[in-house]
Amino acid sequence: MIGERGKCDMEFFHLKHKSAEFLRNPEYAKTREGLIDLICRDCEFWKEDEHDYQCGAYKLLQFLLEKDVISVAEIVHAVCE
Repeated sequence: MIGERGKCDMEFFHLKHKSAEFLRNPEYAKTREGLIDLICRDCEFWKEDEHDYQCGAYKLLQFLLEKDVISVAEIVHAVCE
């Protein structure tokens, strides 16, 4: 969700907590479990028992990461600013 001045209202606690791991091993984020860690766990709609569900944000980021349009480092740095 975008709030005042274009800032994101999400805190991304999980992603920030695991940021060093993502930066050390960016290929992990291209795996199914890595994508869930990177994208899903901070989402307000995430449910631990719904690993098979793939929302539009998941699919879009998966595509962008696979095509090297965006990197894990870029995502981590954007969230940690």
